[in-house]
Amino acid sequence: MNDEKASDAAEGSDEPAESGPRGRERRSATAQAILDAAVEQALTLGTSEFRIEQVLIDSGASSSSLYHHFGSREKLFMAVQDELYLKLALNEDTRRLDDAFASATTEDFFHYLEQQIRRIVTDPENLPVRRARLTMVAEAIKRPELAAELLRFQSIMFDVICSIFEDAKRRELINPDLDSEAYVVWFHGMTLGRTITEMSFEETERWLAIAVPAALAPLRLQQ
Repeated sequence: MNDEKASDAAEGSDEPAESGPRGRERRSATAQAILDAAVEQALTLGTSEFRIEQVLIDSGASSSSLYHHFGSREKLFMAVQDELYLKLALNEDTRRLDDAFASATTEDFFHYLEQQIRRIVTDPENLPVRRARLTMVAEAIKRPELAAELLRFQSIMFDVICSIFEDAKRRELINPDLDSEAYVVWFHGMTLGRTITEMSFEETERWLAIAVPAALAPLRLQQ
């Protein structure tokens, strides 16, 4: 048996994938190492600079391992999108969601939302995440086969964020007539759009002076 077949046989002995959080597949240690290396590369270089060779070097895996677990470069690319949207975007810190549900007054909720906007556009650790999301959108526009996957990931993210606003409406903290889904889509576009403009307009506080009131206006209770 040659080395490649031996590697395939060894990889075939991995435990089968199990269902993980949010119904996601729980991967073997080898598959997770490959995926982690690919996600790190996507965050550092962007998905347009995705290099399988470097992923293999960084993960310490063989090419046969990659194709055994993911089937193709395209499927690995899609798995990276999943990680970036669900792990980084949604699960980076679940306490942030808890803070929204814990808001006792309208002002508490508004303070929470303002802090989230500030965090999104000022936290250095969030910049590569925003840029990776933007790159994914550009890739999906050019590659129709990725558009359905991107839609699925965005739908999950929007549903989670919508639950924050629906809960606030039920507790009469914000405008009960708010279209939560449309608001969340707009909010996502507004904050992601900052990624496009921040290189030419670096004065983030001036941007926030417009963005925060614009975000709060549709939420205010009618007098």
